[in-house]
Amino acid sequence: MGFGGLKKLFKKRYRIFLIIVIWLLIGIVVAAFRFGLGLFILTPLIPLCIVLCVVSFFMDLRDMHLLMFVIVIIITAFLVYFFFIFSRVIIPLLFDLSIISYIIITAIFTLYAVYEGSRNLDEIIYTKFPSPTHHIMRWIEFAGGIALGLLIIWWIYIWTGSQLYLITWIVIITILVLAGISVLLILTGQFNAWLGTFSLYAGLYFGFLVVAFLIGPELLMQGSAYPFLIFILFTLFDVIILLYTIGVLVGERAEAISKKIKIGPDTILMWLIFSKASYELAKLITPSTISFKYWWVLVIFVVLLGIVGFMGIVKYKKFRASIKRKRTRKKGKK
Repeated sequence: MGFGGLKKLFKKRYRIFLIIVIWLLIGIVVAAFRFGLGLFILTPLIPLCIVLCVVSFFMDLRDMHLLMFVIVIIITAFLVYFFFIFSRVIIPLLFDLSIISYIIITAIFTLYAVYEGSRNLDEIIYTKFPSPTHHIMRWIEFAGGIALGLLIIWWIYIWTGSQLYLITWIVIITILVLAGISVLLILTGQFNAWLGTFSLYAGLYFGFLVVAFLIGPELLMQGSAYPFLIFILFTLFDVIILLYTIGVLVGERAEAISKKIKIGPDTILMWLIFSKASYELAKLITPSTISFKYWWVLVIFVVLLGIVGFMGIVKYKKFRASIKRKRTRKKGKK
């Protein structure tokens, strides 16, 4: 569903998206090593995404004709000039907006994708292995995943010098509440073993947010190889999340997503790239804005974690019911 959709970027019809995605990735890499060049690459991308985002409300970006493309370039050029002049005023505002929108978009898509992936893994274990082997494996998936997720969250809490006491406990309690609901539902015959993998990803994503948005600059300032390695690993994790979300927005399920949320996938894609470019630019121009005062980004994540987790439990009941109906029909045919 996700990475497979990236293949579409290489089709002629999707070429404009491919150019913008490559532009963003080059900007991210260059900005990490060359301040001036990174600034030069990322700044024009932000106004361009804003213009394309507006245009996407009125037409499919893949159907843009030459005249519209020229108009977009002219408007973008004007906005770039305006952007350079007032960058010190605009960037702080963009930073707040970009962090919120980037987390919401990527967290929703990836959390739901992890739910689907872990649910399918659980179904494979349930159907491919005999009893009691599959029962044991599903309990290992459930309990082991939750334990590892909580362990990662606790390690991040210790590693940051206990500066995230309240939010850490809220994340832990959220996962435990979801686990508690799942245990109670076992009495009704519904075992949400997928929650283990889901919780493990939640722990990794929590660590990513802490490193990427809160203490990344502090890590790099230490200068030693170990903090730099951690920062690089979480940057790669960030790029993987970004590419996965882009793959979903241009993939086969793009139209289904559009109908559900009433916003075109092209619009979400342009806003996603705008958000990421704005965040990277803000880090270059005003790195002091990235500090522990932005702990509230974790609050957004906790809310989304609780919503997607609870929705997953509800949807899993319907999923299991549909699987049982299919199996009943197959037995009836035999």
